Amino acid sequence: MTRWLMVALGLGVTAGAAPLTAQQDASTLQDSLMREAVRLATEGRTDSAKALIRFQLDAQSPLNPAYAQLLFTAGLVSDTAEAAERYFRQVSIEYSSSAWADRSLLRLAQLAFADGDLSDSRRYTDRVLLDYPTSPIRGEAAFWAGRAEFDLDNPVSGCRYMAQAQREARNNIELENQAAFHLQRCAAVLGISPQDSAEADSAAAGGEGPAEPNQTIYAVQVAAVSTAAAADAAMQALRARGYTARVFKDQDGLLKVRIGQFTRRRDADALARELRSRLGGRPFVVEEKQ
Repeated sequence: MTRWLMVALGLGVTAGAAPLTAQQDASTLQDSLMREAVRLATEGRTDSAKALIRFQLDAQSPLNPAYAQLLFTAGLVSDTAEAAERYFRQVSIEYSSSAWADRSLLRLAQLAFADGDLSDSRRYTDRVLLDYPTSPIRGEAAFWAGRAEFDLDNPVSGCRYMAQAQREARNNIELENQAAFHLQRCAAVLGISPQDSAEADSAAAGGEGPAEPNQTIYAVQVAAVSTAAAADAAMQALRARGYTARVFKDQDGLLKVRIGQFTRRRDADALARELRSRLGGRPFVVEEKQ
């Protein structure tokens, strides 16, 4: 088994487990296919695993909600880090509202960490923590953010993320133990006990937190592009200006880059005016159903 495959199947969450937030469309059949593909890859039969997933991708419409899970699985069973990154990036951008987007971002963070690219690793963990406030893997994202901060020689920040990882472990005993191990160094760093560490969460720029089910929320659309690369470039440019952007894939096939999730229209209107003033262009308000 290649070193990459060991990383893909060994780091973070259990590869074959469906996320707690999975939609009803993530059928038992898709979960079974995922487990079978991972089993084949684990046994060293990566060609068979890739063929199985490729057959399913060719048979499904990209508009099918199950497509994101197939792409995520394709990333898991890829035999190179580069191929895996392409699949995970596609899920995180083109299917950012799916149950697999946050997990794809976590995998990208782990890949970047393994490659020594700590700034990219932090960028991906930040997207999980900022863009997915109800994600079941926030604890894992905080853990990898902490690991990266320690390696960047930012021990105070690293300790705070580890404290968050321990708090948000969601009964993941292995994660709790790993965070506790790293927290052993933090009493001296923070001057307080790890249990009393301050919250590491921060609110996403331009948002109010998660909306209630079936509630209309308002966002500001900044761009509509046709490729994942263009969407990623737009998101990074907005982040550099202090905005947290996300991508919505519409039925017309375009990737809509948007900022904010507001329950009040006037708040979205204010953000649109601010964006037009700061960035130019013609940002406008759109409605989204949760």
